Amino acid sequence: MLLFLVVGMVILFILNITIGLALKHQFDRNLRPHLIQYLHFVQQEIGDPPDIDRARHLAQRADIEIYIRGPGLNWSSGKEALNPADIRFRRPPRRRHRGPDHPPHLRPFAIGDYRDRLVLRTGIGRHVAYLSIPKRSGPQHAVAVLLAAMGGVLIALFVMYWMIRRLFRPVQAIKETVQGFGDGDLNRRIHIDRKDELADLGHSINNMADDIQQMLEAKRQLLLAVSHELRSPITRARVSTELLDDSKLKYNLVKDLTEMETLVAEILETERLNSRHAVLNRCPTSVHQIVSDVLKDHFSEQDIRTQLPDNDVYVMIDGPRVKLLIMNLLSNAVRHSENTEQSPELSIQTPDAHMLIQVRDHGPGIRPQDLPHITEPFYRADPSRRRQTGGYGLGLYLCRLIAEAHGGHLSIRSQPGEGTTVRVEIPVATDSP
Repeated sequence: MLLFLVVGMVILFILNITIGLALKHQFDRNLRPHLIQYLHFVQQEIGDPPDIDRARHLAQRADIEIYIRGPGLNWSSGKEALNPADIRFRRPPRRRHRGPDHPPHLRPFAIGDYRDRLVLRTGIGRHVAYLSIPKRSGPQHAVAVLLAAMGGVLIALFVMYWMIRRLFRPVQAIKETVQGFGDGDLNRRIHIDRKDELADLGHSINNMADDIQQMLEAKRQLLLAVSHELRSPITRARVSTELLDDSKLKYNLVKDLTEMETLVAEILETERLNSRHAVLNRCPTSVHQIVSDVLKDHFSEQDIRTQLPDNDVYVMIDGPRVKLLIMNLLSNAVRHSENTEQSPELSIQTPDAHMLIQVRDHGPGIRPQDLPHITEPFYRADPSRRRQTGGYGLGLYLCRLIAEAHGGHLSIRSQPGEGTTVRVEIPVATDSP
């Protein structure tokens, strides 16, 4: 809109200059000779020396006011005397040649403005005559015309702006849809009810989204199929390993097979929660019991500080999946607290029908450039992907999916050298046991 206003002001300025120059040229070319003839007629009518009676009669007949100044004469046909110093005269252009219709005794005339009147100045012998002609359109009329012109230009600019906005309206829809694609929502589509180049662009983007969605679905199906097929050989290898004598080799094999089972289970669980038809089995679940089961089954040898509600609370959640969420968060905290003196901390509160799960470690923290991507699937801050520095890159992603499946969200705060705090907020219905 600001650009259109600037353009409108430029247009008005150009029109003012061009029309002014055109009118000036028209005046010099066509109207000036007529004014010269008119002043010649006035000279002849008044006479030289000026005849006051004839000048008064001419002023009454032509509805003008005549002022004559000169040696021994200062006469005005009107009630108000004229002061030439108050008149703003415009300097006439120099004339190189005098036409045959220009009287040799007529001095070059001048045109000026005095209040709401047009003043013509000419010479009569040794005297100077001023002809004051009232402007039929006064200052108020000129202001009204100017305001009307500006209003018309503004209306035209507004209509033009509205038409251009309507023309490029699909650009906003395309922008929002593409931004949705960037956020991972490939189900969005662009709806454009028109037939032009922008509509063709929208249809092309929709076709592109369909192709990408098909490729991702094919990749997902392949990943699920491979994960399912891996379960059987891993189970057989686990059974065979258990038959070996106790040794360090058996311990390492069992550990590796357990990690493979965990990876396959996380992949399958991730794909289930990532489906649009993900179903949660919500039931009243004890907060104290969840924490107790996780610590007993997975962290019995770890020193983890806990902070739970004083009175046990039952919340409507999918218990097994929330256990998996807490287990993954604590696994990350324990892994990054191996070389620190302070133990990981687990806090669960239930204020205002919300379940707040917070896990904090005092490890090295997460770099700022890695923090926005840390909950993406298979993303790891360590590019070498060493087992000592992290898991598979699915733990936090799975935690985020579990939180979002419950209608909540996961957030992470971290500073290098100060540790990391993961906060999960889930809306739940609470009840006392």
